[in-house]
Amino acid sequence: MKSTLVFALCFLLLAAGPLSGDQILARAGSATGLSSYSVPVHFDVHMHRPLGMSTGVEGIVYFKAPARAALVITKMPSIIGKFFKGSYSLDLSPQTWPAKYTVTSVSQPQADGAAVYALRAVPKADPSVDHVVFTVTQADYMPVSVVWSYRDGSSISVTMQCQRVSGNALPQTESIAVNMPQYGLDAKAQYGSYALNAPVPDSVFEH
Repeated sequence: MKSTLVFALCFLLLAAGPLSGDQILARAGSATGLSSYSVPVHFDVHMHRPLGMSTGVEGIVYFKAPARAALVITKMPSIIGKFFKGSYSLDLSPQTWPAKYTVTSVSQPQADGAAVYALRAVPKADPSVDHVVFTVTQADYMPVSVVWSYRDGSSISVTMQCQRVSGNALPQTESIAVNMPQYGLDAKAQYGSYALNAPVPDSVFEH
């Protein structure tokens, strides 16, 4: 009886086959029971150009299902304010990824000794992005890093440590490198406590 059950389980696993790239990305960005969140975030910013300086920046990250996210800057030194606006659409929230990107290829490299999936993807609607590479762990589909490559040669690279909050992978800390024509910077982001499923007005996402 035991051998029959083992055989049946193996058959089901083989019949199911490996997950597609889009299915892996969906697991990394799952939003089970999550309609929205807001979370304060502190950035230690090191700007390289056009000014060389270090400063702190405060903001709030908002997410609203199915795939809307925004960063609202709440405190920033005026000397760098001219390079930034008050709010941004952003894809730093893994819950936005499945709706915004289509995975075109999957590889299975190692990252810091751990087995990961590297998912090369293209945007569904943003013509400025050439491609994106998402890296997630094979063991539990936890997001590890994202690199956006733009058609003008710009890039944004994010290495993240996520935590499970009510079963969903949400950022806890991030290391960010931005290389744009107008400016270049590195930043460390520290997220605070998440407020889950609280009302988030649509005006937050209007830029």
